[in-house]
Amino acid sequence: MTTALDIGTLKRLRILCISETGWVDTTTVFEDIRAAGGPETDQYEIPWPPFGSLHADNAAGFSALLEAEATDGSACRLLFDTGWNPAWMDRRFAEEGIDRLLQDGQIQALIVSHEHFDHFWGIGSTLRHCPDLTIYVPQGFHTAGYDFIRQQGHTGEVVTVPTEQPLVLFPGLALACFPMSTLLRVQGENVLYANLQNQGMAMVTGCGHGGVLNLLDYARRTFRGGERMHAIYGGLHISPLEDWDESREQVVDALSGYGIAKVACNHCTGHTAVEKMLERGLPVVQGTGRNGSQTNLYVGNGDSLELG
Repeated sequence: MTTALDIGTLKRLRILCISETGWVDTTTVFEDIRAAGGPETDQYEIPWPPFGSLHADNAAGFSALLEAEATDGSACRLLFDTGWNPAWMDRRFAEEGIDRLLQDGQIQALIVSHEHFDHFWGIGSTLRHCPDLTIYVPQGFHTAGYDFIRQQGHTGEVVTVPTEQPLVLFPGLALACFPMSTLLRVQGENVLYANLQNQGMAMVTGCGHGGVLNLLDYARRTFRGGERMHAIYGGLHISPLEDWDESREQVVDALSGYGIAKVACNHCTGHTAVEKMLERGLPVVQGTGRNGSQTNLYVGNGDSLELG
């Protein structure tokens, strides 16, 4: 039997949603993908920003700021994903003060959850403020992705997180990479796990392509205390295109059995999925629907989740 990993303990964790608006109009994005050759197309061949001007006004991005405090009083800040459209990310970084934190060296690292354009292609907006920032990417990152990081002026370390070999980044915070393969040839996704004093675990995802239940079960079998999940935050990829069927119904039903105290959804979770959660009485944390967010069903742009 494998010994559960003790990652330490956090006193508190604050998650600020900088932007969960990956794009403005879903139909436009998928029409662009179809026109480029379909879901098996290499995403770097599609002339979206910053590589081209195709529907630049539709591009936004996903990004969050994590502020963690350990039980010994030490603290760290991590940027979780870095958005897509540099113009959009410049605006959101300025509105939330992220640009100043980067300039002052108050953000210790950038975690790229996965290589998809709306989570990664805005990296220039981060690196122009802090070019030597340490970056964590998942195993499966493509050569084009590493090249793009260098082209944006990065001078720091790039750490590739190996599949299912979690790295403890800070006492109480661990980063795990899950093997997955999804549209536009993207492979591998990083998920962050936090161990909160007297509360249990919290899970932070970009899209959760590995399946939200699989990611929760991974915590149960991997981390000491992982059987008690206190909160989940991020994109859960249940009904990103708002389609619904029995398998999705079963996912929402199963979530009710994990005893989660705070379910903070956004990005690709799907409005329909959140509405179903609310119908079942799941403890959904809703947002304000401001700063370009399209719904208050999500923890949206400028909203925060306080844990601990």
